[in-house]
Amino acid sequence: MKRSQIKEIAKSIVKYNELSEKDLKWIISNFSRKELKLFIMLLSKEIKSNNVLISFAGDLSDLNKNKFLKMFPNKKIVFNRDDEALIGGVCLEYGDFIFDCSVNMTVKRILNVIKERL
Repeated sequence: MKRSQIKEIAKSIVKYNELSEKDLKWIISNFSRKELKLFIMLLSKEIKSNNVLISFAGDLSDLNKNKFLKMFPNKKIVFNRDDEALIGGVCLEYGDFIFDCSVNMTVKRILNVIKERL
């Protein structure tokens, strides 16, 4: 099967948010080992590019949630409240992009600057 066909299958699974047991059996029986590896890689990439994970500590106002919704139209946004790794601030993950405005990262940046200047 061609790469483009495998990619379309992965896209449709993410688009319709559904993979039935019947579909999974068809994929396993019709794909070679190499094609299965490619399919899993493309499916993972497709999921990452269609989902946004926003982690934050404390509360996120409706105004800020709406801003995030406007920033990423047609994307599934998952709000992860009270992430134990965050003391405060927000961490946004979209595909391979990570935007970290957390207190932890700010402290790390300050410590790095201090270490560089010593």
